[in-house]
Amino acid sequence: MPQAVLSLMSEAGQSFATGELEKANSIYARALAMAPNIPSLLVSAAAVKTRLGKLEESRTMLRKALSLDLDNAAAWKLLGMNALEQKRDDEAFACLAQATLHDSNNPRAHNYLGMAAGRKGWGEASEQELRRAVELDPNYADANFNLAVLYLGRNPPLIELARRHYQRALDLGAKRDPAIENLIAKSVASQPSDSQRSSARP
Repeated sequence: MPQAVLSLMSEAGQSFATGELEKANSIYARALAMAPNIPSLLVSAAAVKTRLGKLEESRTMLRKALSLDLDNAAAWKLLGMNALEQKRDDEAFACLAQATLHDSNNPRAHNYLGMAAGRKGWGEASEQELRRAVELDPNYADANFNLAVLYLGRNPPLIELARRHYQRALDLGAKRDPAIENLIAKSVASQPSDSQRSSARP
């Protein structure tokens, strides 16, 4: 890769990290004009497009990256994330499955695959992927939050597991969710107390 392109990628990456998205977008465009067929560059530029809400432009770049490197896990992951955002659930699941296939230890890929599985109504698969995400990164707030939502959605709800993962997500910096807290409180209130259990007839 030409040194000039590497320098531009470094500069764009710094702008992206500080939230200067338009500047990063412009710098990546200059780099792509010099080297249009480098998968890692295409994926990085696509990530900026995604953050700017330009999902179709991002999608085009990612498809090109995959045409050059079909095993590019980062491209599959971002393509799947974009598809989730656009509610293309079948495409999201397929792309994220590829992402976990090519990078099985990436907690983000497993988290998003769990979300995609949940969208399709596949509860067990969703739980498996979200739990894998937390196993890989116990400090992953989003995965803990998503597990809390999943356990609350069970029939009956798995309250203790939901409460535990929700609290863990809060401890890791997630924002409080009044709706979830209300559901947990209602579910706890509806459960029989220890004294009620001991006096219940068989």
